[in-house]
Order: sequence, then C-alpha cells, then structure tokens
Amino acid sequence: MEVRRARKEDSKRVAELAVKLARQHEAYDARRFALLYTEADAEWYYGSRNETADEAVLVAEIDDQVVGYIYIQYEAVNYPGLFKNAAYFHDIYVDESARGSGAGQSLMNAAIETARGFGADILVLSVAAQNEHARAFFERNGLRTTMFEMTLNL
Repeated sequence: MEVRRARKEDSKRVAELAVKLARQHEAYDARRFALLYTEADAEWYYGSRNETADEAVLVAEIDDQVVGYIYIQYEAVNYPGLFKNAAYFHDIYVDESARGSGAGQSLMNAAIETARGFGADILVLSVAAQNEHARAFFERNGLRTTMFEMTLNL
C-alpha cells in the first residue's frame, strides 16, 4: 500500500469516492445532508485542492488502484469554530472493497504527518452521528468529542 498526495490524474477516482461519501451521509439523514455536487463537480474541486500550501488531498493505493482518500485543510484561525492553528479533516473515505486493508489507518497516519507539516497544533473533524464505525475509528486514533451539531428542520 502507498499513501501519497493526489495527482491530477487521480481526480476522477477521488470524485467517485467523494460522491459515495456524500451519498452515505445523505442516506443517514437526507434532511440534513444534501448531495451538492456531481462527479464532474467533485473532480474539479478535489483536483484543485493540492494547488495551495494549506490544503492536501492524500490517496491510498493498493496495486496501483486508488482505494481511499483524505482531504485536510490548515486553518490559522477559524472564528465560527473557535479554533486556531488547526488542521481540519474534511473527508476520509475508503472504498468498500478495501476496508480492513489498513488503508484508512494509513491515510490517517499520513494526514497527521501532513497536519504537522502545516504547523498545526490540533486536528479537528466532524463525523456523522450515525457513523458509529467512523467515530470508533477516530477515537482509537486519539480524537475526542468536543462539540455536538444539532439541527432543526424548518
């Protein structure tokens, strides 16, 4: 297994995985999570995230096939979230075919090193309340709950 920064040619596969992640969230709660983009939109978006010094899309490859990705962004100050000097993990997703392979852990480890490279002091992420598997994974990696999101449908 190899974990590396995504290249432009990885954008289509990362987009496929990102849409799977978005659909997973939509299935949890379609009134909270909206499928906002097509694969073409996601391909453009994730394909441009490695062009700045404060963002990174990392991919996990097994047998030359991208099986997962993680998207991380450094934020010096985040006023709404009340944090500073943080790396925010926006997405992590491993294809069903590669779950249990260690790809998720490898991505997490690489993202932590990337966050340190950004100079971040803390890691921040959100996880769907219904995603117990992901919550347990993050807790095993030392993350702790610090905030609960609540919604009211109007």
